[in-house]
Amino acid sequence: GCYPPAVARARTFAGLPPFGRAHLAYFLAIALTNMILGDQPIAGRLLLSSAFADGLELWRPLSALILFPEGHLNGLIGTALIQWVIGTPLARRWGSARYLALILGCGLAGYLTLALLGLAVPAALAVQLGGSVPGDLAAVAAFGVVYGKQELNLFGVLQFTARTLALLIGALALVAPLLRGEPWSLLVVNGVAMALALLVIARPWRRRPASGKVGGRAKSKPRHLRLVN
Repeated sequence: GCYPPAVARARTFAGLPPFGRAHLAYFLAIALTNMILGDQPIAGRLLLSSAFADGLELWRPLSALILFPEGHLNGLIGTALIQWVIGTPLARRWGSARYLALILGCGLAGYLTLALLGLAVPAALAVQLGGSVPGDLAAVAAFGVVYGKQELNLFGVLQFTARTLALLIGALALVAPLLRGEPWSLLVVNGVAMALALLVIARPWRRRPASGKVGGRAKSKPRHLRLVN
């Protein structure tokens, strides 16, 4: 039937997931770090830059995970949304520790790959880089693998398969920065983070069961992304 606008909004927002404590702590740690240090001189020593090679400041790939370059704090909005909407069902399925290990590990791999590339190609580190986007994109890639072809009703408004949603977000994250004229090194960091997440979760080297039956637990659907019959 038809519902008054207020009732319709209430029904839609009632399906939103709670912001888990681990996700909230992760997001708040990043937000507070950027609020406190983002415009301070020390921030320049925490972001990934050519100083990784020139000054042997080897901590930079790690510290870059939680600090955005000045003027790029809009990435915090993406982190909040992805950790809330996509991270919640993954952490509920795996546990917070395994989920956080995945996104932090893949994000670190992305920055470390770029740092090592910068040893041979100095232009790769010509611009300071940092932020939680690579880890967010690792979560998106994992979500696409775990929930695959399940059709999802996104907040009662949009219908996608989980894989399609992950592909859309991933493609946009890779292409949009280049269209805005941002450095190509972002493509390396984000691409490596997503590729590693795909390998870790999909594990293509494992043999598939010959019977066609899938072992292990059945995939649980995200509560806020309803299956479409």
